Amino acid sequence: MNKYSKFKVAYCLNICLVVLGIVGLIVSIHSNGLGLFSYYTQDSNILGLLSSLCFVITGYEGFKSGEVKTNNFVSKFRFMATSCMCLTFLVVVFVLIPLAGFKWTGWYLFGGANLYYHTLCPIISFISFTFFEDVVNLRFVNTAINFIPTVIYAAVTITLNALNVMYGPYPFLKVHEQSVLASVIWFIVIVGGSWGLSILVYILKKKNLKAA
Repeated sequence: MNKYSKFKVAYCLNICLVVLGIVGLIVSIHSNGLGLFSYYTQDSNILGLLSSLCFVITGYEGFKSGEVKTNNFVSKFRFMATSCMCLTFLVVVFVLIPLAGFKWTGWYLFGGANLYYHTLCPIISFISFTFFEDVVNLRFVNTAINFIPTVIYAAVTITLNALNVMYGPYPFLKVHEQSVLASVIWFIVIVGGSWGLSILVYILKKKNLKAA
């Protein structure tokens, strides 16, 4: 598959991500109102929606004219958003479902907005970015930048939980129901996992770029 063919696939996949992201947002607003912003799932997917929208807008002329149009900012934005969305997927599969009980697997993966924000959008974004999207000057330092949204989310929600302004919404954020050590360990695991995941996506992308 040549470079433009990959770009066309990526463009179509990002259109799908915009549509699915908007549907997921509508369902989330209906279910949670403004409370949706307290969930990392929604925050990461809104980030993904914005990144895909930027990709579609900046790539439109290239898609129409038959040229590959790669925007430096947008490609880095897509990298960050994809990393955050993949973290959402992995936390759901390896943390939330085991903690809640595997009988809840169907709901966590396919119930309501979860179908879009826990499953479809993270998987499609990973496939699109890793295998089809062109990237300008992708460097290892970008992996460190990618976990900044996760650090901000963790710092804010843990602080609000400590001040009893917020409760959860995830079990590992409920600082009054676990030891300080447990909270610290969870912070390190989630933030460290975010960086590790970003590095993994970086490695796969680099290999894909070399193979192209």
